[in-house]
Amino acid sequence: MSKPCIFCQIAANEAPHALVYEDAECSAFMDIHPLGRGHVLVIPKQHAVQITELDGTFQDRLFQVARRVLKAQRQLGWGLQGTHILLNDGKAANQTVPHAHIHVIPRESRDSLKSMGRLLLHVTGLFGPRQKSAVLQQQAKALRHEIDRFQE
Repeated sequence: MSKPCIFCQIAANEAPHALVYEDAECSAFMDIHPLGRGHVLVIPKQHAVQITELDGTFQDRLFQVARRVLKAQRQLGWGLQGTHILLNDGKAANQTVPHAHIHVIPRESRDSLKSMGRLLLHVTGLFGPRQKSAVLQQQAKALRHEIDRFQE
């Protein structure tokens, strides 16, 4: 028997997570091993390993949600100098959780060295330090507030 998909468990509210956004098709939540302050993952609730397993409309929806998260992050002053919107699509692309997902990672000037070390841990599957739940919940609450302030 295969191990249950952690992202499917999160989408079904069966695993703890710091929720940023949710609708019938997608969920966005804080990465527990963030590469920067406010690092969010956007997933389809439907299980798919690679994004091409989803139809085009669904793929577009994931990126719409990622853009909403990005806008909220910027409203909070996170990632004003830049942001990574990252899709590791498949094992050869260093996808460590076999469920399609988009990373929205705010960057700050001069964070490259620290970020590169964490990124290296991510792609090796070691992931690095886990952020405290209280911090993730606080960041998620701030992002939800900003997302609620604007409509797309």
